Amino acid sequence: MPWKRIAVAFILWTCMAGAARSTECSPSPAKELNLDAGSSRALASPDRRWKLVSVPSSSSEYRAALYIQREHNYKRWSIGWIERSGTAFWSEDSKRLFLRDEYAADDTKIRVFDLTGASPKEIKGLNNRIQSSIFARIPKNKTTLWLYYPKVCFAANDSSTIIVVADAPLVPKFESGSGKPFGLSLTVNLNTLEVVDSTAGNSSPSSGLESAGPVSSPADWRRVDAGPFSILAPSGWEFHQLEGIDSYVGEFVGDSVILKFDFGRYSCPLKEEMKPDYIITHKSIGGHRAKIVSPRIPGHGITGVYFRNVGDAAALALFGHDLTSTQQELALKIFGTLRFGGPVPQYLLPPPPPAPKSTD
Repeated sequence: MPWKRIAVAFILWTCMAGAARSTECSPSPAKELNLDAGSSRALASPDRRWKLVSVPSSSSEYRAALYIQREHNYKRWSIGWIERSGTAFWSEDSKRLFLRDEYAADDTKIRVFDLTGASPKEIKGLNNRIQSSIFARIPKNKTTLWLYYPKVCFAANDSSTIIVVADAPLVPKFESGSGKPFGLSLTVNLNTLEVVDSTAGNSSPSSGLESAGPVSSPADWRRVDAGPFSILAPSGWEFHQLEGIDSYVGEFVGDSVILKFDFGRYSCPLKEEMKPDYIITHKSIGGHRAKIVSPRIPGHGITGVYFRNVGDAAALALFGHDLTSTQQELALKIFGTLRFGGPVPQYLLPPPPPAPKSTD
């Protein structure tokens, strides 16, 4: 009968509309808490019944303990440690807590805690299920340069669903080559751990990590070559190789700016990211994952870029000290022009210490 067909159509439309809504982020962005291993931080749930608390270790270990605390009686449940940095936020209904643990330069782990019971419970197996869904869509002859989640949110009006945007540039498994941008969007049901919707593409996600590509620079900028990598910089910039023992060391100089670099297995990872007075971003530059640090107040600290692996297990740190706002803007533009490929020059070893004078 017609009314039955109308009723069925209405039910189907309602279900489809509900599914569509569930795949959209909440229109009100959640308040995020940036975590690091060296600072005490806290973030209350929207209903003020719970609080996430991080407490730095009192020992020599550089990590912070994480707790979920019930506010009316201050009872705490330990949920592990954060050894580096991360991000946390609550769902709008305070039923779940999201934690993105950036435990390594190129690796990120997703954790979600359920607060609907008498005590917090972690949703086990979530991170593995997300990673499995991502790697199932990667060709067998490829692997990822890194796996990073530039954007995660709870679905609108549905804290049992999260939307995950992953950035996983692809490289050949058994050959050399720069990363090819690869983005993936997943919608995950937290009750069943089922990936209910996914969309793959050949470019990095639009929100979050910027992908490698042509860098817009002024026409009068010139290439300054350092051997295994190069930059584009204004006319007049020069490269100088410096003395180094276990790494390739040098500097780029111009416009009253000095950008020093350390290229090798033990390059400084720019741990200024542990401090709250720094801004940290991640980008894909020259086909490689890069971490960029800059002080919130120009002129006070390090402005630099760090690559954990640019081939042959070599890392690169390129940085300047106490740059003015104009110099900082120039340095950040130069960082985006970095390109890799070329031989490493022979190290310039420092001269041996002078021989002790004879007492005869």
